[in-house]
Amino acid sequence: MSNAIPESIAEQIIAEKIREWNDNRKRAKKSQTEVHHFLAIARDFGCREEAIIPQLEGALGWRVYGKDLINHIAEREELNRNFLETLDEKKQTQMENWVNYLITSGAILQKDYVLRITRLMEAIVINENAILLGRGANFILNERKEGLRIKLTAPLDDRIKNIMEVRSLPLKEAEQIVKEKDKEREAFISAYFKAATAPEFDLAFNTSVIDADMICEMIKFALKKKGLTS
Repeated sequence: MSNAIPESIAEQIIAEKIREWNDNRKRAKKSQTEVHHFLAIARDFGCREEAIIPQLEGALGWRVYGKDLINHIAEREELNRNFLETLDEKKQTQMENWVNYLITSGAILQKDYVLRITRLMEAIVINENAILLGRGANFILNERKEGLRIKLTAPLDDRIKNIMEVRSLPLKEAEQIVKEKDKEREAFISAYFKAATAPEFDLAFNTSVIDADMICEMIKFALKKKGLTS
């Protein structure tokens, strides 16, 4: 169930993306700038994301950026700078204007970590189609029209049962893990975002009722209806 990415693989992904984005920027100087699209997915721990996210990634062909990869970039000054340098001067100005807007509107709090991940997410969605998991992406990208904000949820008992099965754990241990993760995610949102500005989602799914195939099809349909994919 863990989404942890080995450091060597994370470094490889990042290096490839920086090269790809720099190449795209050079080509874009001679053509119209392409508009990219995104999914910002918030999910309750244990709601079968281990099945849903890879299937969605395969269906759309979009890179998934989860907690570990975002943190890996945000916590390293050089990587952070390299990501932002893939943007030309005009786009960097647009990004900073967006960050300032989020601060003044109260969507994000003016703290170093959230400012870093805000800039990173902006750089990502400017450069490519992407799936962003957690880390407040639904707050940061709330008013962006180029994507969808998705919520994956399930009843607590079902999420505990799923963790029991996926991690081969006894009931009490699985219950403790799920409740701790819920508290951690609640604390993260409270630390960096204002609960009063919590955005609505474009789509929400109870993963105990709707399976991964149907969720992927419904998301693809919604993207197509909004003109965000072919």
